[in-house]
Amino acid sequence: MEYDRKVRRGSAEGVKMRRVLLTLGLSLIVITAATAGKNADGALVVHTDDAHSYTGANMCLLFDSWYPGITCADLGTRTDRDETTPALIWFIAAFPQSSTPGVQIIYFGNEHNLPPGEGYHANWGYCGPGGSFELPDSGWPEAPATAGNSLTFDSPIVGDILFPFYYVNVYGFAGAYYGTGIHPVLGYAAFLDDSDYRELDEVWRFGKVCWYRPGYAICPDQGPEYLVACCFEDGVCWHALERYCSDQGGQSLGLGTDCNPNPCPQGGPGVCCLESGACVLAPPLECDAVGGMYLGEEPDCDPNPCPQPIIGVCCTQNGGCSIVTEPDCAESGGTWFGEMQACDPNPCMGACCFYDGSCQMQSEYWCEPMGGDYMGGGTDCDPNPCVPSGVPENMIHETTWGSIKATYR
Repeated sequence: MEYDRKVRRGSAEGVKMRRVLLTLGLSLIVITAATAGKNADGALVVHTDDAHSYTGANMCLLFDSWYPGITCADLGTRTDRDETTPALIWFIAAFPQSSTPGVQIIYFGNEHNLPPGEGYHANWGYCGPGGSFELPDSGWPEAPATAGNSLTFDSPIVGDILFPFYYVNVYGFAGAYYGTGIHPVLGYAAFLDDSDYRELDEVWRFGKVCWYRPGYAICPDQGPEYLVACCFEDGVCWHALERYCSDQGGQSLGLGTDCNPNPCPQGGPGVCCLESGACVLAPPLECDAVGGMYLGEEPDCDPNPCPQPIIGVCCTQNGGCSIVTEPDCAESGGTWFGEMQACDPNPCMGACCFYDGSCQMQSEYWCEPMGGDYMGGGTDCDPNPCVPSGVPENMIHETTWGSIKATYR
């Protein structure tokens, strides 16, 4: 099957057309408890493999070439990528071996514990025949609690019992997880089939990739009875296959147990990393309640073990310099210059040379419109680096900032 990646943002016409098509499709949906559609017992699982990384090419075509003949039981759910290297995770639609699915639309969400708005998502995109489109909620994929997505295939995917339909390329950390889930706005995940009556088959089998621990993929031949609530010493609970729980040193609470609410005994205060990079000591549940990342009881806050937000030089139009994060710089209307850490000397100001050889300290924003030649951030007028151009020597004179401003009024 041939797939291609589409840009996640569309034109106004594209959005309008998507809404029309979705309306037409949804008007034909038949939901009934007495019968099951051709996509019944399907799963939305995941796959990752540290042997392969995001390349910027068509990642869904690469999936087919990298994993020919892969089955649901073969899917990888563990990554050991560190915080500097993103993990490539595919969302996979899987169906029973004996079925003949026909998928027109997939309604889905994601589940992860990555801090929102911190740039953990490096890339993401969808798979499908040419003309397919997605309709994500505002905040996708950063906000799993409020933002879901739907993917409509231009022509239905028929007879394929396992295929990728989405991918994310994300940075993670010890204790992080990323998986498929329900669409939080709709309240369910589902496949809409390609029949005349558009039957909707809900999905309750999902998958999860974990950093430095095996995750799980609940395949079409598995039910929730195959999963256990697995408790670790730090009070963290993972919903996982029982064999993975014992392999990772966890304690199983038995088949069919759940992690919501967390049934695991909670330990004492430990290191809790806040989004700001601050480190505090708090029990696991209190840490989670404030959006922190719990690192356990053994580490200490001195020295601070928490990931720090990336800060750098932010220049305003008038040459003001501050050290802030890139989002804060953009919010203030400034230009962010990366991970430069010093405003002394000021990299936002430089020597601005005029035709007569005079020099004024200006920002690049103001120098060029005034007819000057900007020598670069951090350059100085003392000594004067400017050389007169095409002006007799006896006409060279010192120029004041006031006279230059008056010239351009």
